[in-house]
Amino acid sequence: MKKKSKILALLTTLTLICTAAGCSGKDAVTTTPAADGSSAGQAAQDSTAANAASKDKITITYWNTNRHDQEYMTPLIEEFNNTNSDNIYIDYQIYAENYSQMLDLAFSTDSAPDVFQIPNNEFSTITEKGYALDIAPYMDDAYRARFGDGAFVEGINSIGDAVYSLPYTASAVRLFYNKDIFERVGIDHAPETLAEMVEDAKLITEQLSGEGIYGIAGNYKGGNAVARTIDPIVMKSGGTRNGFDYKTGTFDFSSYKPVLEAFRDMYSTGAAFPGSESLDIDPLRTQFAAGKIAMYMSLSHAEPGVYESQFPTDIHWDCALVPTVDGTAAGKQQLWVGGSNLAVNANTEHPEESWKVMEFLHSDEVMSGYYTAGLGTVMIPSAVEKAEPPESMKKMPCLELTEDDQNWPALPTNMVVEGKDYPTVCTEVIFGITDVDAAIEDLNTRYNAAYDKLVESGQERIVYPNFDPLNQNTDK
Repeated sequence: MKKKSKILALLTTLTLICTAAGCSGKDAVTTTPAADGSSAGQAAQDSTAANAASKDKITITYWNTNRHDQEYMTPLIEEFNNTNSDNIYIDYQIYAENYSQMLDLAFSTDSAPDVFQIPNNEFSTITEKGYALDIAPYMDDAYRARFGDGAFVEGINSIGDAVYSLPYTASAVRLFYNKDIFERVGIDHAPETLAEMVEDAKLITEQLSGEGIYGIAGNYKGGNAVARTIDPIVMKSGGTRNGFDYKTGTFDFSSYKPVLEAFRDMYSTGAAFPGSESLDIDPLRTQFAAGKIAMYMSLSHAEPGVYESQFPTDIHWDCALVPTVDGTAAGKQQLWVGGSNLAVNANTEHPEESWKVMEFLHSDEVMSGYYTAGLGTVMIPSAVEKAEPPESMKKMPCLELTEDDQNWPALPTNMVVEGKDYPTVCTEVIFGITDVDAAIEDLNTRYNAAYDKLVESGQERIVYPNFDPLNQNTDK
């Protein structure tokens, strides 16, 4: 009863936060149907129903953000709940745009989930905050071997001998585009340079905006839109990752300038879909499925699934590698996910049962079907070996990861930057609110001041003298 009360209190708090922030229903928690097969509803009602349905079992709460695979995972979790011999019930909950905030709040109120998805690029953050349990003691050599050689990487899913997450799927940003729209205006291929992207977006809008069709869109309501659009192009063009220059051990956002200028040229001049500054990803997908958006950038693992189940469409669409400043790849593109995904709450009351849920979620039975369904590039060799290649990758080869998609070295952590973060500043530049040169100078000043302060407090400065964005030599 104590944990149930905390969960209900948390849900009430989250509801108040979302109400104050104007969150849409898509930002609320959803859950799998209860064990009796009833459909999902709002968070509080669902959690209550789940508790009632599982009152004689050990409930393991599982949070993630993957709406694209809900149709696949829900029946598998239901089957597990009804047939497992360990008396476990998985309370499966899906979050949306403000997931990281909700996870922090849950941990601060001692009502965090037992198993949870690590927010994108926050492995170091969740381990430093003490959120994640070391799961190394639960794995023997045979279990580790199924993930293949080199699966456990320092700073990606492990720290020293401790392991906090497991390889799951890998994903990277791609450009998704409507082939029908491109053909209508005489464009025969996806843009390979920034200049081509701007030219294509303007041409499409100029010719088709009378029909409510626009050249490009982005989900800039949330900060992760910059990570889906600006960051990948900067990195692949030979720039910095999140502004950090590994060669000098300092922040330098100057490589963002040509990319921000190109996006500002599209978004502040009317070439982009109206209201992109307040658009969430699902409303964007709805408009793309309706044939109103010519191109946008998103994740290779997610888009095939959402247009199969959530937003069925008759349009002919495809994906391409993200463009670069000059059309050549001068750097690697950071994986969106790769090497880590789920973690166990360090303070769970049921560590053994939570580990069994982790085993189920990473099992060959679950993940081979996941791969065949085209829901993600699975990083578990034992599962892939048993699976048929997904139809989506046969139709759209660019969904496959390439040698230019990989994890970069770890970034500085625990920095406290005064003022607006760089995604917010980048968004302001895109929509013509802030001057690009002033923004870069301001970001360099504030981020370097924060990092210098961190180094002065005792953290070692990250410097790789021979580093470049393409070869990524991390020798010191």
